Amino acid sequence: MRVLFVSANYSYYFTIDPVVRELDRRGHEVHVATGWWEKRNFPADSLKKAQADLSNLAVHSLLKRRFLYRFARNLREVLNYAFILNHEETRSFDVVLWGRFFPSWLWRIIGIPAVKAKLKNRTFQQMLRAWEQKIPVDPFIVKEIRRIEPDVVLLLPLVNPDSRETEYLRAAKALGIPTIYAMASWDNTSTKGTFHGFPDHCLVWNHPLADEVVRLHGLPRESVYTTGTPRLSHLFSGATEEYILPRDEFFRLAGLDADKPFVLYVCSTFLLNAERQKVEESLVILEAAKALKMNPRTKDMNMLVRPHPFNMKYILDLVGRSTSNIVAFPVNGEIPDTEEKMKRYYSSIYYSSAVMGVNTTAFLEVAALDKPCITLYFGEYTETQSLPHFHHLVDGNFLETARDAVEAAALVEKIRNGADMHARQRREFAKYFLHPCDKPAVVVYADLIEKIAMQKSLAISDHVRREM
Repeated sequence: MRVLFVSANYSYYFTIDPVVRELDRRGHEVHVATGWWEKRNFPADSLKKAQADLSNLAVHSLLKRRFLYRFARNLREVLNYAFILNHEETRSFDVVLWGRFFPSWLWRIIGIPAVKAKLKNRTFQQMLRAWEQKIPVDPFIVKEIRRIEPDVVLLLPLVNPDSRETEYLRAAKALGIPTIYAMASWDNTSTKGTFHGFPDHCLVWNHPLADEVVRLHGLPRESVYTTGTPRLSHLFSGATEEYILPRDEFFRLAGLDADKPFVLYVCSTFLLNAERQKVEESLVILEAAKALKMNPRTKDMNMLVRPHPFNMKYILDLVGRSTSNIVAFPVNGEIPDTEEKMKRYYSSIYYSSAVMGVNTTAFLEVAALDKPCITLYFGEYTETQSLPHFHHLVDGNFLETARDAVEAAALVEKIRNGADMHARQRREFAKYFLHPCDKPAVVVYADLIEKIAMQKSLAISDHVRREM
């Protein structure tokens, strides 16, 4: 079997690397078509490592549409914005700031009240969609897919602005090749754009996200499959210790005092205040660290700050003027896309007394590693927790909630004294949200890819027999 993964940028590869390796282990030929524009603080380490390790992996540069590119992009972005307006009550941030994905002249037009009102009209949306569907398939991308000859095409993230995977989706469907949406992250279907053509099948992590992709985007429920989270599959294998560094080694690498316990603070890509303006996360970190020092029963604890690689501006300043109980590691931030980086990341969670943050994907890994976690629900930053994906964490009821820094320190004190108040809910969340199937997610994923490709092969064989 020959499998083609398509992604606009290499930075998404790490989310499906375990699946690629499982397919390679089964003897399948895997192709990855991806964009190579560099993301700051995000090297292509995962993909390069896979290229070195896997003999059945071929990597291709993603092709860009040649004809009608700007027209197609702008029309699809207008449709994305119309989708956001359909869900304005939960997408207020994007209603205001989605203009960053438009040419300035088009955003000015969309900002006219009468135009925005027209975009909310479902009949007008259907007319725009009809125009979009008439955009011809790019012949060069069709030719490229024919050259690779895949049995099945998987696309991710597919719903982002300027989704270049859409061109491959349209081309593969025109060629009669089965197409699959491969969910890259838990926030993709609620905080991005929408689909510009439905894939034949969708692979999502869990039942809440399956319901979400059907409810928000209108995909047929029978086309959606639940797999678990492939990139975290190894944390449910019973061999977590393989991904944890020896304690002395980790404390030395992080620059921590091995005689002092620590709280891990996991940073976000951005924080929003009530005016939907981005604010520096250093303000939250300094406030929480100060409260730890002021509490008599947590004053000996350090705070290990794990920066987000896409939100680094404040870190050097934070380290330079921070109180004595703050340590940043890794100082330049990193995505855990290789085994070496995973070990550093998981060790920071594993050896912590508790984990703090505002709204971050890191809470998923924290739940998988079964560590108490605290969300800082400070009044001036709660807009961040009104983003539409955060409800999944709230629904799981496994987060401790601190309304201010003093309460956060008090919660750390209780946890340090053995009061893990949400342990049961955390384990239940990890089960239904990250590992809902009886088999490892990578196995479920690979099985479904084989099944979908086989169904197409059998259909072709039946057709050939009937023609004979």
